Amino acid sequence: MGEEVRLIAAPALAAVSIVVGLWCLLRNRDGVSPFLDAGFFCALATLVYTVYPLISFWIGDLSFGIFSDARLIGMNLSAAEVGAFHWRHVLYLFCFSTVYCGVRGRTPIGVGDVEIPDRQVVRFLLILFIVFYCYFFVLEALTGASFDAGYSELGSVYETRSRLPLLVAQISGKLFSLLFVVKLALLYVVVTRCDSRRWKVILCIWVLLEIVHTVLVKGARTSLVLFIFATALFYHRIIKRLNMTVVFSCGVLILAFFVLFGIFRGAQNLEDMVYTLDFDDNAFSNALKSSNEFESLLGTAYDVLLMKQAGTEFPWYLHLNDFMTILPPQQIVPFEKVVASEWYLRTLGLSGTGEGIMWGVISQSIIGFDWFELAARGAVLGFILALLYRWYARNSRGFLANLFYVFLCLRVYYTFRDTTFSPLAELLWVVLPFLILFKYGPGLMPISQTEGAGSGS
Repeated sequence: MGEEVRLIAAPALAAVSIVVGLWCLLRNRDGVSPFLDAGFFCALATLVYTVYPLISFWIGDLSFGIFSDARLIGMNLSAAEVGAFHWRHVLYLFCFSTVYCGVRGRTPIGVGDVEIPDRQVVRFLLILFIVFYCYFFVLEALTGASFDAGYSELGSVYETRSRLPLLVAQISGKLFSLLFVVKLALLYVVVTRCDSRRWKVILCIWVLLEIVHTVLVKGARTSLVLFIFATALFYHRIIKRLNMTVVFSCGVLILAFFVLFGIFRGAQNLEDMVYTLDFDDNAFSNALKSSNEFESLLGTAYDVLLMKQAGTEFPWYLHLNDFMTILPPQQIVPFEKVVASEWYLRTLGLSGTGEGIMWGVISQSIIGFDWFELAARGAVLGFILALLYRWYARNSRGFLANLFYVFLCLRVYYTFRDTTFSPLAELLWVVLPFLILFKYGPGLMPISQTEGAGSGS
């Protein structure tokens, strides 16, 4: 390699080595591959966010192409600048992995032997699912505010939502997140029955319908990917361990779908998408270099670094960003609740346009103590996730324990995409309400005589 290429390859290789080392250590310690492991998911997500922009920059002849994030193009970064910046990712990943391995212990999770919800619980979940769907259907019919709109409609959807009464918008956002947990609970119920062929067919049809729906409306690809991951995790835990070669191959295909669907979703039609891919007769390179959330996260972090170097004074509330979303509602706090991503949009003059730009733990650390804060955040997160794994290993038979841990595996990437303690908002506004509903809701359901006789026999 030439000197400039080595500057890019070194942090990428270091990050890959850390994650491969983590996988090997956990596999040798437990005797099984760490697939159902929130800590490994966190490390893997961090690796993807780290390596993807480096590869894109590398294959683009050490530059970001015309379809890349506009901010990165405007910065015209050199290989030295891009490479040096990514050592922050390596430090964060190293501290996280080291502490996680040290605290997690040797506690492999078996297959099967899980709690199966009874009919009363299943009926309650179905009713809850239907009620939530009806609520959003009526809300859209009355106000035009959709929470499942296509990407091309986001601008008008954002404007429509902004006209909703603040309380209605707040409640609707929380209910939409809660709907995803209810869907996961029903998915768990379906997978527990997948020892029969009929239920396997039902599961496959459900997954296929989710894919078709997302493609047709050009909807949120993240929700679809998380649903597919949840299906794989539940199947791995309840029915049969998945072969890691198959998991890795499917993971690469899902990542490719994620990137290509992003291009398709942003294009006016298929012809527009083909033009993007065939530009300069290099479809592979153009697909990798198309604007995506991996580059967007890097663009935000590097822009924040440049702002700090230019002497920008950051608002005091940005340092509370980890906990901003769990503070009391906007109506009763004496200041405006502004998350860091919204502050950044306002700085760019894009607030209220429907444009979404991620913030990220790298950006959050840069406005603080930078390298030292990154090391500390990685270590603290590794410690917390290790304790949560140990708790799950002790309670892995329970329905709620499996549901919560799979939900954590799906959302843990937000600790890098947003900021370290952002999942606290999910815990307070999504998990806790679901637990309350689950505790008291089924008890309000009438029990048939057949079920009552069955439970007493």
